Amino acid sequence: MQRSDLEKRMKAQPFTPISISLTDGRSVLIRHPDQTVITQRTLFVGLATIGRSGPLATPKTSKAVARDWIHIDLLHITSIEPANENARRPKPKPRR
Repeated sequence: MQRSDLEKRMKAQPFTPISISLTDGRSVLIRHPDQTVITQRTLFVGLATIGRSGPLATPKTSKAVARDWIHIDLLHITSIEPANENARRPKPKPRR
């Protein structure tokens, strides 16, 4: 992944949450760009939970304090796509 492409996505207004897929099969949910730092070759991400067993995601608000972090070499980012956080919620039944 090119740094400039990632920066452009993080600076998009309005920002919408994204899911970053990695070469090892994991994905990271970025809910707010303030929880990230991009360097020349690395993406640092503040995570909402401590440990590696749960989903990798930033805190729900930009003001929340990250409890853990991960650094990702930009070469290991395989794709970036809009995150659909509502996918896990059941869809409302249509009214008749």
